[in-house]
Amino acid sequence: MKAWVLGGVAAMGVTAGAAMAEAPRVAVDIAPVHSLVAQVMQGVGAPDLLVPQGVSPHDYSMRPSEAQALQAADVVFWVGPMLTPGLDETIETLAGDAVSVELAEVEGLALLEFREKAVFDAHEGHDHEEHDDHEHDDHGHAEEGHDDHEGHDHDGHDDHDDHAAHEEEDDHGHHHHEGGMDPHVWLDPENGRAMLSAIAETLAGVDPENAETYRANAEAARAELATLIADVDAQLAPVHDHAFVVFHDAYHYFENRFGLTGAGALLRGDAEAPSAARLREIEHIMEERGVVCVFSEPQFNAKIIRTIAGDAKVAELDPIGVAQDVGPSLYTDVIATMAETFVGCLKD
Repeated sequence: MKAWVLGGVAAMGVTAGAAMAEAPRVAVDIAPVHSLVAQVMQGVGAPDLLVPQGVSPHDYSMRPSEAQALQAADVVFWVGPMLTPGLDETIETLAGDAVSVELAEVEGLALLEFREKAVFDAHEGHDHEEHDDHEHDDHGHAEEGHDDHEGHDHDGHDDHDDHAAHEEEDDHGHHHHEGGMDPHVWLDPENGRAMLSAIAETLAGVDPENAETYRANAEAARAELATLIADVDAQLAPVHDHAFVVFHDAYHYFENRFGLTGAGALLRGDAEAPSAARLREIEHIMEERGVVCVFSEPQFNAKIIRTIAGDAKVAELDPIGVAQDVGPSLYTDVIATMAETFVGCLKD
């Protein structure tokens, strides 16, 4: 999706050579966030990526080169410990003097709870109409405005006796996030817009001489994302009610933003095999809700997807940009390509 080249932001990069030497050293956890930071820093410098593409951020251990980049950092941007639990202590150890920003905590994000159950409530992901103005300044960090999540019981699965069969999955801890906030916040591009502002203000505080560039870059990128959101909104409108199943529950924010109908997830997290009980639930809901597509992911073996898909189509979603080039355009490429994939698999 190189059509989304972020022309307005790229045009500001012509002075990069002159300013690069004075740029603060910036380290970033995952590729989509790295892309947002790279957009803000264009014309000043470039951030370092800590978690390479093609691996799960949930349990990744940094290589020496990445540890060195973190140790040299003046600023660290990361989603937070719910996504990269090992990074919390590592930042404290290697970059204790750096400015560390957990982007899941910045002002203006719409936050959603992690969905523990195999089967999603029929109304989850349909708060779309309340977000049509694409402004989230009044959301803060509360989950108000997502009333359809209140019925979730994260303490257990009392309504399904056969769930006892996968109690062993609880040993995985952070891999399924054990309730609480869903960390895949970047997959709501309105959250991306809020993160751009926070990134720019942080960098402006660390590097006042380039504050004007950071803020101008962020505003240009925010405008590009607003246009992309409107385009994706229109693109996905015809498939709002077409049910689908995902490999693991990483897409709550995208579903909620664009009014899609997720029916369930094979895995509670990305580091465990589904129990027989969970598979039975998924197979049942696929038949009950007429699921038309099952989505895999590039990092994981899709064999189990093909096994349960039946007559449903199978397609691959890429939430962290494994197939994209690292850099300023990756974030918009991820969102735009995801929209194309949903439409291609869900359309009649």
